[in-house]
Amino acid sequence: MDFKSTSIRAASGCVYILIIVLACWAGELGVSLLAILFATLGIAEFRKMRFGRQSDDTAMSAFNALGGALLSLSVYVYPIFFWILWLMLRMIIAIYDHHEHPEKRFAVDMAAQVYIGVPMALMTAFAYFAQDIAATCMPILSIFIIIWVNDTGAFIFGSTLGKHKLFPRVSPKKSWEGFWGGLICSAATGALIGWLDSPLSAEYIGNKLIFWTIAGVIISVASTFGDLFESVIKRNLQIKDSGNLIPGHGGILDRIDSLLMAIPAVAVYLAFYAMVVVEVLNAYGLTDIAI
Repeated sequence: MDFKSTSIRAASGCVYILIIVLACWAGELGVSLLAILFATLGIAEFRKMRFGRQSDDTAMSAFNALGGALLSLSVYVYPIFFWILWLMLRMIIAIYDHHEHPEKRFAVDMAAQVYIGVPMALMTAFAYFAQDIAATCMPILSIFIIIWVNDTGAFIFGSTLGKHKLFPRVSPKKSWEGFWGGLICSAATGALIGWLDSPLSAEYIGNKLIFWTIAGVIISVASTFGDLFESVIKRNLQIKDSGNLIPGHGGILDRIDSLLMAIPAVAVYLAFYAMVVVEVLNAYGLTDIAI
């Protein structure tokens, strides 16, 4: 084992986790700034992955990052209007683009906006609609924790028991044993969060234990597919990491690939749960069961 590289990886991982914890603890403002950070860095990295040294000048990269920042703040209404203006300007730029295939460059930039900007907008929305700092911090931080537990569980079960490949064409190291191990750990973590009385209002999620246990399963599945999707991109571009921003871990997309699918999955789940499942729980008197 290379002690130096392991130490660097551990230190940079701790800094990354600390930034996320502090952002969530700061409430709506902190989460918004975190979303902007992930969006701008992620979009710049996505573009560099695709175009390499031909990724245009700094001004164009900054312009695309600006679009991601505006989209990530779209819950505040005014930024979405500025993002629409950004989109119109990006179309105009494509007209004057002298590269061989300007439509492909436009498509890549728009893919980055949807792939990274939309999940960050949803994360900001979670914070925006929260009732207080505790209701902002814990649910978002809980999503991160479940993702981290899923990765850890998948690694432990996969490295010790893994025999059946999950997606050998995309990610040869992932196994079904690792997938199920990560899912079980995520569901257990979700149950623990619900048992510890998550600050999400029972008005919206009803029984918290049921809500977070199911959320753990959904986050685990979404995280796995988010990881696999980025692996497809990297494999097709023949690169190992999305970048080298985080020592020992690769790029920012290597760290948030699971989050980019987990956040939308949780948003859809939360909306469905609040509108449908809570009504069923109410009908059978399960909402207010003491845990």
